[in-house]
Amino acid sequence: MLRLKNFTRVLDIPGSKRIALSLPCIEKTIVKFPDSSILKSCRLLTDAVIQGILFRAGSIVGFNEYGRLWRCKISGDTMINSLPCKTESEVEFSREGKLLMCTLSSETKIMGIPVRAGSMVLFYESGNLFKCDPACDTTFEDLPLKSGADICFFDNGRPSAFNISRDTIINGLPCLAGTRVWIRRNRRIAGCTLSRRMDIQGVSLGRGSFIVFHEGGILINSDFRNADRL
Repeated sequence: MLRLKNFTRVLDIPGSKRIALSLPCIEKTIVKFPDSSILKSCRLLTDAVIQGILFRAGSIVGFNEYGRLWRCKISGDTMINSLPCKTESEVEFSREGKLLMCTLSSETKIMGIPVRAGSMVLFYESGNLFKCDPACDTTFEDLPLKSGADICFFDNGRPSAFNISRDTIINGLPCLAGTRVWIRRNRRIAGCTLSRRMDIQGVSLGRGSFIVFHEGGILINSDFRNADRL
């Protein structure tokens, strides 16, 4: 028979009041931080609301040294930050309690992008999206994004790496459908595959050539297919 122990967890947020919360932990699953009485993790015997999130019985909840949620394994589909997180998957939170990682239980729109069910989404500590997998071909900031490959973002919400669904001109460069494009924070292309022959910085490059640029815009290509010096 499983024994319940109501473990009192203290939420100690720098600059805020200490808050004591009681959790319905299965006694033999309780883990504390070394040389302390601070709860590190436990498995819940009954449902519990923690930091506004309903965790189902059987979920393993983990905490950081400040008593805030850190890494958990959820036993049922759970809504976290308006995202449907999948049963038996791990979720992770920042020190401030913001969601960093979850696996979606159903297709969901994030920043207007339909994100695939069963895929993992990652966030910056600021809460902004870092990575997602589109459920279908879509458009974001006039970029034709292809499904089947992840989209990565800078912390300001602008895309940094993605696959394109059709031949596209990006920053004046003809990029090939079905290939990956990398963008720098200054919005210049870091790398792409050409969809047609083009002369770049004294080099004639053929269709299918993968080109890479230094941060200052200098071509540092390592794949000069059908390339001819001018």
